[in-house]
Amino acid sequence: MPGLFTEATRVQLTAIQHLARIGYTYLGKIPESGATSAIPYDPETNILVDIFAEQFKKLNPAATVSAQSVLSDIQKELDDDDLGQQFYKRLTSCSTLRLIDFEHPENNTYHCTAEFTCKNGDESFRPDITLFINGLPLVFIEVKKPNNVGGMVAESKRMNDERFPKKKFRRFINITQLMIFSNNMEYDAKGGVVPIEGVFYCTAAKNEARFNCFREENPKRAAIAPFHANYPLHLEKNGKMKDLRQTLYSRLHNNTIRGMIEKIIKNTMEF
Repeated sequence: MPGLFTEATRVQLTAIQHLARIGYTYLGKIPESGATSAIPYDPETNILVDIFAEQFKKLNPAATVSAQSVLSDIQKELDDDDLGQQFYKRLTSCSTLRLIDFEHPENNTYHCTAEFTCKNGDESFRPDITLFINGLPLVFIEVKKPNNVGGMVAESKRMNDERFPKKKFRRFINITQLMIFSNNMEYDAKGGVVPIEGVFYCTAAKNEARFNCFREENPKRAAIAPFHANYPLHLEKNGKMKDLRQTLYSRLHNNTIRGMIEKIIKNTMEF
């Protein structure tokens, strides 16, 4: 059935499955502002206000300012023509009010959703996947089918020509710390420079952002990069070594994953 082999089922679904495996909670479809939504958010920044407020209170129990006051300050900062530098300073600050607990990641919350609209007036765009930490939309992922028309060059052109230059999108670009693009293929680059296939990332830009490759650190040019070569194993009772990743996956609650998959498919059918 051709309808089953879409961008949503072949790439978006598998990406969200992986995010669930590493600790992200899938929120389901979040309706645009004005529609009935069980997950309140600020349409000017797409910050999930209830989650943000709860986490702000948790990380700053002695704070003399409210989460709403901080949210108002963030809205103003994101309007600055500084590529989000002021917001980044606030985000990474550990000496005053904390938005993220960098020392104890388990104190943070991690959520994701699909097709969450970024809208300002009559202009909008809709990333395939948005990632939230403590209610802050800090990452978005654009996933395409293998051999998509134009490859990653088309994605780069769309970002640089249609999104970065528009002032109406400035708040959404300034709050996003990482943008990831993938068509689920092996790396290929024209002349070793222009990205054609693979997984790439970039950060905020005013006019043009360079797409960068994900590379494991391998200073000694080993056949297998250290991260993979040293991935932890444990000894089974029968004396055989087993990859811990397989143990992690096998312990996932099947009903949780199955329910998530059904929810994603239902949501994508509505678009």
